Amino acid sequence: MNKKKQMNFNLNNFLLATTTILDAREMQYHNISENHSLRIAYIALQIGEKLQFEPKEMFDLCAYGLFHNYIDQEKKLLLRIENKENKLSNLIDFVHTLEEKYDFSKKSIQNRETILNACIAMIENEEYTNIFCEVVDRIDFWLNCQTKEMMLQYIYTSLYDFTIVLDFEKVLEITSMFGGLYEEVNPFLEKCKKMTQYYQFEEKDEYTFLIAATLLHFGKLAIDEKIIQKIEALTKVEYEEVKSNVYYTKNALRAIYGFDDISKWASRHQEKLNGKGYPSKLEASQLSLKDRLMSSLNIYHSLMSNKSYREKLSHDKSIELILNKVDKYEIDKAIVDDIDFVFGKKVNIK
Repeated sequence: MNKKKQMNFNLNNFLLATTTILDAREMQYHNISENHSLRIAYIALQIGEKLQFEPKEMFDLCAYGLFHNYIDQEKKLLLRIENKENKLSNLIDFVHTLEEKYDFSKKSIQNRETILNACIAMIENEEYTNIFCEVVDRIDFWLNCQTKEMMLQYIYTSLYDFTIVLDFEKVLEITSMFGGLYEEVNPFLEKCKKMTQYYQFEEKDEYTFLIAATLLHFGKLAIDEKIIQKIEALTKVEYEEVKSNVYYTKNALRAIYGFDDISKWASRHQEKLNGKGYPSKLEASQLSLKDRLMSSLNIYHSLMSNKSYREKLSHDKSIELILNKVDKYEIDKAIVDDIDFVFGKKVNIK
């Protein structure tokens, strides 16, 4: 592996780290409970094991279950999930139908019997029904369904390691897709590209910075969309909830192998040089050039974008407002000057 151009990537590690955020958004619109996607994957894997799925099929089955609410043909190709003859999707659909309707996380013994009876009635899936009856005839199956840690333990110990080496460009493509589940990432990504080229970042530093940029607001999927889209001023409670998005992003990304720096750069854009930012109240001495650049670019891009509560601003007006933050020692003036030079002068960077 060329560490300057490539990195190790494990799809299920990535999905397991991000599933809490993805489920949080789904819970706003559908009748699902906490850890829904994790349970889908866990139950499907139990059945797949009984059906003697091959190791790669089990790996892909887990990924399909974790990402089932968002997956389509384009995403399957991007994530390299194989679904020959709809083998995986048919099983996931079977499990999803039962879990969404009856919620396997409930501790009620009666609920277990209701689920089993409902499954038996699904005669069109006789093969799955028979295997399912075998799987659920164990107390540990039901107790695991109620405990996130036990489901994770089963998944991590039962799956083969299909970590692959990917070029940074391919990882960026994948993270852009995930970041894009919240908002279009390309406009911000283009600004970041221009500044990394202006600063002549080495290839690895440039790509890891860009990967972080695509996931900058990923944690906002876990925040109530009504608050995110609110036109009126946020209440103190609502503002605190919005601020928690950085925490969700940080916790998810730091659980992904090889994402240590990416996690930092994607979760420090709300920190301030004067130590009054969030979530960690870091001070100037703790904030690197990349931390400061991400923060400044995030503010600039936000001001230059349409929002539910205002229209986008001009470059000059945006810089004027950003300089007010410089006066308060919140962001780095040298970087703001560079942003003004690059975008205000429309510098052609090669």
